[in-house]
Amino acid sequence: MIDIPLIRQDSKSDDCLRCCVLMVFKYFGDKITKDEVWKKLHVYKKHSGLWGAYFTDLGKIAIKKGYQATIHHYDWHFWNNNTVDSNNKSTKSLISALKELKKDKKEFGTKKEISKQISYLKLGGLFKFELPNLKVIDSYLQKNTPVIISLWGQDIYKNPKEDYRHTIIIKGKDGDNYLINDSLFALEKIDKDHLDYATKRRGGWMMVIEPKPDTSKLKQEILKF
Repeated sequence: MIDIPLIRQDSKSDDCLRCCVLMVFKYFGDKITKDEVWKKLHVYKKHSGLWGAYFTDLGKIAIKKGYQATIHHYDWHFWNNNTVDSNNKSTKSLISALKELKKDKKEFGTKKEISKQISYLKLGGLFKFELPNLKVIDSYLQKNTPVIISLWGQDIYKNPKEDYRHTIIIKGKDGDNYLINDSLFALEKIDKDHLDYATKRRGGWMMVIEPKPDTSKLKQEILKF
């Protein structure tokens, strides 16, 4: 299990993603403060046309601090075939496809989300469009890398009243259970089949922030020759 501190959110707030990223940054020894995260990672209200905080905004913050950011999803409600095919080619191709996709969208919020994706890519962020699979989560856990995952509240807490998107951190496994950090109700674990179902229901949206490999020693060795 990854030793990552639990940070709680106000029960009336939409600060789950803020708490998740603060937990991840603290795990990696980052000196960023809560006030800095709350200031930099905006949380949108529904009347704005957007809702909550966005992985792409978080990714831009992480990249500017020197981390690598990767967003996984399998959301056909959002991308089309051309966009997915372009993602398999190159970042430049994906940006071009997203610009075309944006032209076809009429809703302000959707256009804004696509703009966020484009700016995230331009900074060096990555997208992986693939079927949700717990093996992907396992591969990160094996590297001691926590996974931020977006799920529906109803699916996490098995309660139809919890009607909202919510993010949690996957930090380990114990038998058939995944160990989690949940900033809202402090839920500690979720059954693997339950997590698999909830992940698919949400379109496979998850994100990983990792320190970039240190190549300084390699560069120094090359300079010696």
